[in-house]
Amino acid sequence: MDFSEICGYLAGIFYASSLIPQIYKSCKTKKLDDLSWLWLFMFAMALLMSIIYSYGRSLLPIFISSFIELIFLLILMIMKVCYKEYDILDDDNP
Repeated sequence: MDFSEICGYLAGIFYASSLIPQIYKSCKTKKLDDLSWLWLFMFAMALLMSIIYSYGRSLLPIFISSFIELIFLLILMIMKVCYKEYDILDDDNP
C-alpha cells in the first residue's frame, strides 16, 4: 500500500464521517427541515455514480467511502420522512 492509497482511504473516512454530526444533530433535535430534498437526491445520485465508477475502475477506497456515505444519506432521508410529523407539531405551537 503506497502513500496515495493511504490518502484515498483516509479521505474516504473523512468524507463518510462528515455526515455523522448531521445524523446526530438530527436525532437529537428531530428537525430536518433545513435539508432540502433536492440536495438529498442530487447527493444520492452523485454517490450512486461514484459507486458505479469506482467499481468499474476497481477503486476500492472510493467505492467503500461512497457506499458508506450513501447509507448515511439514506438514514437522513428516512429520518426526514419520519420526523416530518414533529415539524408539523412544532408549527402548531407558537
